[in-house]
Amino acid sequence: MRKGFLMVLAVVLVAAMAAPAMADLTTSGFVRIKEHVEQNYRSGNAAGPQGGSFILPGKDVGTATYVEERGRFAFDYKSENAGARAFFEIDFANWGDSAYTVGRNQGAGLEGDSINIETKNVYAWFTIPNTPITLTAGLQTQTDSFGGMIFGYADMAGVFVTGKMAPVQYRFGWAKFQEASSLRDDDVDLYVAEVKFSPVKEARLGVDFYAIRDASGSTPAGAGTFGTNLNTIGRGFSDYGYGATAFGYDPAMIYYIGVDGAVTVGPASVSGFAFYNFAELEGLGGTIGGSPVVAGSSIDVKAFAVDLRAELNAGPGRFFVEGAYVSGSGSSDTDFKAPIVAGNYALAGSFPLTSMDLQILLPNGDDINASAALAYDVQNKGRGIMAGAAGFRMKLGDPLALKVGAGYLADTKNFVGTDFTTGRTINKHKAFEVNANLNYTIVKGMDIGIYGAYAWLTDWENYGQTTVGVANVLQEADNIYKAMFRMNYAF
Repeated sequence: MRKGFLMVLAVVLVAAMAAPAMADLTTSGFVRIKEHVEQNYRSGNAAGPQGGSFILPGKDVGTATYVEERGRFAFDYKSENAGARAFFEIDFANWGDSAYTVGRNQGAGLEGDSINIETKNVYAWFTIPNTPITLTAGLQTQTDSFGGMIFGYADMAGVFVTGKMAPVQYRFGWAKFQEASSLRDDDVDLYVAEVKFSPVKEARLGVDFYAIRDASGSTPAGAGTFGTNLNTIGRGFSDYGYGATAFGYDPAMIYYIGVDGAVTVGPASVSGFAFYNFAELEGLGGTIGGSPVVAGSSIDVKAFAVDLRAELNAGPGRFFVEGAYVSGSGSSDTDFKAPIVAGNYALAGSFPLTSMDLQILLPNGDDINASAALAYDVQNKGRGIMAGAAGFRMKLGDPLALKVGAGYLADTKNFVGTDFTTGRTINKHKAFEVNANLNYTIVKGMDIGIYGAYAWLTDWENYGQTTVGVANVLQEADNIYKAMFRMNYAF
C-alpha cells in the first residue's frame, strides 16, 4: 500500500512540474456567506412546496433566519493561442441542513461529508493564429445584450465564435438548451448573431439577432432537466387555481431582433437597448389554465422591451437611474405579448436587470441559493413589467463603501383577469423598494457588509401564512423586508 501510494505521488509531482512547460494554470473564485433575516420573503408555487424563484407574499408570515454559503472555483489553463476552463460550485442552502447526503445545495449539517459539487463550466477555446478570431466550445456562460432578459448569465453547452475587426466586434454561436431523445425532433436550440460598431471608444452601437428553435412541444410536460418548456407560461394560472397547463405544439422558431448602444460624454454615460420578439406556435393541443385548447390552432408571440440607463459622477460617488418597459398580455389578448425567455426552459435561465441592484423586486447579481424576486424574469408569468431604479454609490474613506437605492415595479398587463371563484378582478401588482448596504474591506479580497431592503406592496394577494397556497384575492399580502450580513473572499 505504501509503495503504491509513493508511486502515485511521484506521478502527480512529475505532472505538476511538467505542467508549466505545457500550459499556464491560474485559479480564481470566491467564498461567500450570507446570514439572512427576512419577513414574507418566500418563494414557491401554488401547486408545490416552497423553493421556486418568484416571491409569493402572504399575510402574517413568520420571520425566517438562516445562513447560506457559496463557493466557486475556476481553473484556467492557457498555452499559446489555446486553453481550457473548469469552473465548479459548492452551495449550502442552509447551515445545518444535512450531512452524509448526495445532492446539490446541501451538506452543511453536522459532520458534512456530502457529495455536492456542481459543474458550471467545462470548455476549451482557441484563437486562430494571426487572426482576432476565437472559438469556444463546451459548457460555458453566455448572456444576451438585453440586460439578461432573454438568457442572462446562463450556462449552456455550445460553440461560440468572437472576433474584432476595428471598429467592429462580432459574436456568432449555437447552444443546446435541451436534448431530449436523440431519435426524435424534440430539442431546444439557441442561435446567436451580434455585431457591435464602435467608431470611437466612447460610443457603441450594436445589432442583435437571436433565435430559439423549440421542438419540445411534442412532450407537453417538458423535456429538459427541469421538465420545462413553454408550458411554464401557465405559472400565472396556477397561482390562482385555474387548473393545469399542459399543451403541445409543433416545432417552432422564436425570433428576437434588437439594438443596443452606449455613449460616454465626460462624467456622464447613457446606455440602452430595445428588441422585438415574435413567433407563431402552431398545432396546439391540450389545456392552458384548465381550459381546452382548440386542437390544431395557433397563437402568435408579439412582444417587445426597451431599457434606458444613465450614470453620472456626482460629488464623492456615482449616481445612476434606469427604467425598463416589457410588454405583457391582457385578459382580452389573443396573442402572447410577453417575451419568451430562457426561464421557460430552465430555472434561472433568464437573470434580468441586475444592473438595477434591487434586492426584492428583481433578481440581484449577488444572490446565492435564496435568490427570489417579485418578478424573477421579465415575462413575469405573462404580465410583463414596468420597472425603474435609482441609486448612489460612494466611498466613505478607503475601507468603507456605501450604496443607497430605490426601485419601482408594476405589471404591464393583468394576464389572468377575473378570479373565477369570487368574480373579483385581480389587480395589477405594484411595489416600491428602498435598499442600502455598507461594505468594509478588511484586506484585499476580503469584504464584510450589512444589507437591508424594504418593499411596500400594493394590490398583492395573500398566498398563505405558513405554506404557499392558491392566492386569496380577498386578502392583501404584507410588505416584505430582508436584512443580511455578508462576508465575501474573492481570489
